[in-house]
Formats: sequence, structure tokens, C-alpha cells
Amino acid sequence: MRKHHRMMLGLHLDHLSYVEKQLEKVESEIDRLLEPYLASVELLNTIPEIQKDASEVILAEIGNDMSCFGGDPQLAAWAGLSPGNNESAGKKKSSKIAKGNKSLKAVPQAAWAASKSKGTRLASFFYRIQKRRGQKKATIATAHLILRMIYRMLKDKIPYREAGWDYLTSSTSSVEYWIKKIEAQGFTVKQSARRIKSSVMVSNVRISLPFGVMAQATMFFL
Repeated sequence: MRKHHRMMLGLHLDHLSYVEKQLEKVESEIDRLLEPYLASVELLNTIPEIQKDASEVILAEIGNDMSCFGGDPQLAAWAGLSPGNNESAGKKKSSKIAKGNKSLKAVPQAAWAASKSKGTRLASFFYRIQKRRGQKKATIATAHLILRMIYRMLKDKIPYREAGWDYLTSSTSSVEYWIKKIEAQGFTVKQSARRIKSSVMVSNVRISLPFGVMAQATMFFL
């Protein structure tokens, strides 16, 4: 190694040492400013795959006081994680998300990491959306869900509560889901249920179709 090579390496090492010292100062200042909000940081850390650095970024951007937002949908819209509803003449068009706070990219990153977690509600939600809409939209939908969770957690000062992978498998949730889907098409639904075995629930659903036509469907839930 020649003399000028050693000199250049020395300059690079000195610069690296300087940058590391500057980073230590910045991190120390961040810790000082976040000290009054450590309880909120710990709350956010209870969400699967959200680490301390991501919690600090999210809290720095949205703040600790949720009263400045009208609700969790407003927070999601402000962050640019609320999909649009572009429909004309009964045809759905592009529903791209709006441009929001670019510094909140930590939320989609956390959503992608949460999709890899095992046995969690967030992973279950991600793969349920991915089947129908693809990976990118599933990531944004999961980030939207996480941000709305964060709103409730910070507003009510409660930690994340894990609902599990099968949080939607109960018969009640399934019936309510399909009834909402049918009513969204403009139909009227009347429901009655009876149990034919200890482990099987039968739900009879009467659907009022246009022009006074009636239809009846039977759903079985284990």
C-alpha cells in the first residue's frame, strides 16, 4: 500500500468517526425530546413488527394528541393511506391513494413486516386482501388498518390486543360479513338462525330482490 493510499484511508476513517459522533448527538437529542412520551412509544411497540425506531418516527409525525384529527379515517387520509372511491356511471375506476406525509413510510414498512408475522390478525388481514387485490394493495390496506389502530391506541391509551389469525372465522362474523355485502347491492336481508347440531349453525337468510321477488338462502357454519 502506498503512502497516499494510507493517507486517503485515514481521511475516510476520520470522516466515518465524525459522522458516528454526530449520529450519537442526534440520537441523544431524540431520546431527550421523546422522554415525556415514552409511554406512547411503548404502546406503539405492542403492535407486531413495529420497533422502537418506527414508533418514534410515527409519533414524531402524527403527534401524541389525537384530538386534532376528527377521527381515524381523517388521520389515514392525512397520511395518504386512505384509498379513493372513483366511480362513474356504475363503473369503478382507479382508486389510487392520495399523496400524503412521505415521512410516514414507516407505516407501510411495518405493514409489510407484520404480514410476515405468524398467527397474527395483521398477517391474516394482509393475506385475505392479497388474494383479491394483490400484494401492493394488501400492504397499503394493512398500513391503513395499522394507522387506525394507532389512533385508537393513542386516544384511549390502551395497548394493542392480539385477536389471532382466525379472528373472522366465527359464524356470527361470517354471517354479518355476507349480509353487509348483499345489502351493499341494494337488497334487504332478514335473518333467522337455528342450531341443528352442537357444532353446526344454520342461518336462513331471506333476501328481498327488486320488483317484490323474494329469495331464501341457507348458510352452514361449523
